[in-house]
Amino acid sequence: MNMSGGVSPEIRAFRLRNVDGYGGRTNDVVYCPPATPSSEPSTVVFFGGDVQDFPENMQSHRDHKHYIKWNLEDTGRLIRSQFQDCHVVVVRPYRLVILMIEYKTFSSFENFVPCNNCGVPEHTPMHFALQHLEKLLEMISERLETASIGQLEKLVCNNSFLCQDDSTENELQFFRNSLPSSTSIEVSSLKNLNPAKYWWREGIKLHKNNLILIGFSKGCVVLNQFLYEFHYLKTLTPDDNTSMSIVSRIKDMYWLDGGHSGGKNTWITSRSLLETLTRLGIRVHVRVTPYQITDDRRPWIKKEEKMFTEMLQKLGANIDRSVHFESSLPNLYTHFDVLTVINPTN
Repeated sequence: MNMSGGVSPEIRAFRLRNVDGYGGRTNDVVYCPPATPSSEPSTVVFFGGDVQDFPENMQSHRDHKHYIKWNLEDTGRLIRSQFQDCHVVVVRPYRLVILMIEYKTFSSFENFVPCNNCGVPEHTPMHFALQHLEKLLEMISERLETASIGQLEKLVCNNSFLCQDDSTENELQFFRNSLPSSTSIEVSSLKNLNPAKYWWREGIKLHKNNLILIGFSKGCVVLNQFLYEFHYLKTLTPDDNTSMSIVSRIKDMYWLDGGHSGGKNTWITSRSLLETLTRLGIRVHVRVTPYQITDDRRPWIKKEEKMFTEMLQKLGANIDRSVHFESSLPNLYTHFDVLTVINPTN
């Protein structure tokens, strides 16, 4: 799908702020509902790159405004267009660090993996990232199912680059049993709302669905941390069925042009971790572009990706790999374009 003309406005996106997760951790998320019901619903969870943020934040940044069409809300819509019958959750990084010297922004997914000040991962055998993901999905489901239609309409992200939820505190009040009259939608506007279009929230259980996990660029560090925790759970706590329940629901993992500002560990190359991933039977999808794998300034990315892919192939993992935009000049534009070919069957 080409994003030059924008994504379809018919795909609705909802912005939820400060969703509770594991042990006091919180994340903002964008949610896009499926197009049609499915007898076996799936939840797609996306972790994005350094530049990606809410559109109004990207618009106000000197450099990031050039890539605003890849904002988290439109990216959620784009992903949903490729996974028509799936619920889509886009997880905003917990922290975005701005280095004023170079005016660069680094996403930090520290709720999922320990990171330094630039968001470079410091992987550990257990950071409770899987538990955090499961709790996030559970709480997103609870918010969406219990909110009134009026409250949901307040969370809709419009193409004007702004959602209607302009106050985190107001939204928290929505879902903590007190809706202040100052944030209510006018009764007259509710007459035009069709409850039938909210069929997708009836009995919604995002955390109980089959899961498809997608990491793009910096967001791949979250998927890498999951591999550490898969291994920990399978080898050190094999009888912990509670923690393994979410693992059993993960069916696909997509690594999209992984990269970060560190000098190593962009891709997992530990044989033991990749053996565990193989034994789990999760389908692995690798999508790369010249922007990452032909960068002479960061040669370790090409080397590590090659080791990751070839080792999984030798171990018998269910893996597919594709290189995209090889004839194009390597730059951030082609890097982002990999988001249009995540699931080419749709």
